[in-house]
Amino acid sequence: MIFFQLEAALQSAWNNPEILNNTQKELILRCLPANVIEDDIAVAPKSEAELDRLQRVLASCDEISKHETEDGASWLTSDGKAFPVAIRSYLHAAASHFHSGPYTLPAKFVDPLVEWIQNSRSHVATLNYDELLYRSFVRTPLFSGYSCLLDGFVSAFDPANMDRRSTGTQSYYLHLHGSPLYYNSANGSLHKASMSAVANLQGYSSTHVVLTHVQHKASVIAASPILREYWKRLEEAMEETEALVLVGYGGDDVHLNLLISKYFREKQVEIVERAHPEYKQNIGKNVRLSFWKTMLSVKSVVAFWPDNILDHTYWSWQK
Repeated sequence: MIFFQLEAALQSAWNNPEILNNTQKELILRCLPANVIEDDIAVAPKSEAELDRLQRVLASCDEISKHETEDGASWLTSDGKAFPVAIRSYLHAAASHFHSGPYTLPAKFVDPLVEWIQNSRSHVATLNYDELLYRSFVRTPLFSGYSCLLDGFVSAFDPANMDRRSTGTQSYYLHLHGSPLYYNSANGSLHKASMSAVANLQGYSSTHVVLTHVQHKASVIAASPILREYWKRLEEAMEETEALVLVGYGGDDVHLNLLISKYFREKQVEIVERAHPEYKQNIGKNVRLSFWKTMLSVKSVVAFWPDNILDHTYWSWQK
């Protein structure tokens, strides 16, 4: 579905005149690789892979700004000073795009998943601004009081809110690449907006969304207190977990792959990905399983290839 493609989200935010002006768009386009730069200012970046130079320019502007004073000479023009805020607002708006649709997950997928998580007390970690999954969990026992899934937010975010009173009844819900719902209040405290209020954050310059070239994801994570804590808890979760299930993961996040290799080299990893004609033949299945073993540096991989990811309802605790 086009709505859920990153290219559509990047273009949607690009088209919003309240997020970027034409000067800022021109500056962004200059940061794209030479082979993808378009003459048409109406055309937005299309992928995370194109954002390498943009992230480096953003980091440079941040560093220069640290050394400037109000009464001294400036290394940056007014456009340069505004650039980091504009970029972070643009990336936040792109992530918010996925929270603006009318779509929901079917009960046939959600109900068995919720039951599995509740019965097994499994941890949940997501990568890409999981509005559909989050919305599906909100009114279930998984978010009932302080009983099961912990994401660190009570009234505000605090790492102490993720301390489990009982490992037998509580587990983690880790938005590893952040969420457009996360924001800093005027006093610096960290909060989570309701899903209906995400539009109120339009133009917000977020440091809690990971939308960049893979080489820069670790540094973006390190800049957010929320995301730093999530990745710390992820290692704790991986260390105590017997098996890992990856649903709809493409395998391109090097940071995550290294952790999987560290904690699951000798454990079982299950892959759920959409079927491909090649996987129907034994040779194609073996090639794909070999791909995952190599990509994740693990010894044991079990794969499920449904025609539609949402058709998968067979979870480990049912075996």
